[in-house]
Amino acid sequence: MQAAEVPLYLNWSFWAVIVAFIAVILSQIPPIKNLIKKPKLDIEAYSKILISHKIGNPNLQLHLMLTNSGGRNVRIKDIYVHLTRDGGQLITLPAQNYLQNQNDQSSLLFTTFSLSSNQEWAHITNFLNFFDRVDGKKYQKIEGEMLADYREQAKLVDEKEGHLIEHPNELVSQAFNFFNSKFIWQSGEYTMKIEVKTVNDVANISKNYRFTIFETHTEQMKAITEQYKFGGGIWWEPKSVQAGVILQISEA
Repeated sequence: MQAAEVPLYLNWSFWAVIVAFIAVILSQIPPIKNLIKKPKLDIEAYSKILISHKIGNPNLQLHLMLTNSGGRNVRIKDIYVHLTRDGGQLITLPAQNYLQNQNDQSSLLFTTFSLSSNQEWAHITNFLNFFDRVDGKKYQKIEGEMLADYREQAKLVDEKEGHLIEHPNELVSQAFNFFNSKFIWQSGEYTMKIEVKTVNDVANISKNYRFTIFETHTEQMKAITEQYKFGGGIWWEPKSVQAGVILQISEA
C-alpha cells in the first residue's frame, strides 16, 4: 500500500525554506522605523568666518556642515546667510560657490544637491553678493577706465617691476563713491542666520550665530582703499593689504 502524500502546507521542510527566504529578504530591507522617519537636517558652522569686500561689496566665507539625520533623502536647493547689525536687518547673502577640498585654489558652483540618510556635506562655502546689472556696469566702468589710464600713462614712463602709477582724482573718486555705497562692515554686534532651503520645503532649517566687529576690524578692511589711487583692489590685488578679516562666531 502506497503512503499518502503529505500536503504542501503541512510539509515542514517546505516552510523552513520559505521562512529562510523571507529572513534573507528582510535582512536586506532597512528597519521599518527608518522608512517612516521624516527627513531631518542638522546645521553646524565652524567657529571662525571670513568677512571681506570687493570695492565695498560684502562677501562672507564659512565652513558649513549639513547632516541628514532623518530616514529619507533630502534635496537641498539654496543656502542663505541673513545678517543683522545691532538688531536691524542688514543684508542677505546667498551661497554661490564652495571648495571641494580645503586647500583648493578654485571653487565649484553651488547647485542643488541631495543628501541620503546619515550622509554629510561639509565644505568651505562662499556667500557672495554678486553685482546686479546696474552695479556691474558701474564697476566695469571704474575698472576699465583705470586700466586704460594705466596703459596710457605707462607709455610715458620707464617700465619697472612693481612701478605704481597714480590715477587722476576723478577716476579715484568714482571708486570711493562705489565703496561708500556698498560697504556694510561697520563696528557692532551682528547676528548671522544660516537658512537651508530644501525642495518642497520638506526639511527647511535655520540656525543663528553671533559675532562682533570692532573698529579695528573695520579700519583693517578699509585700509585697501588707500591703494585705489593706484588701481589696487580694483583691477589688480595688492599682496601686502587684505580686504578681509577672520572673526570668531558663537551660537546665538
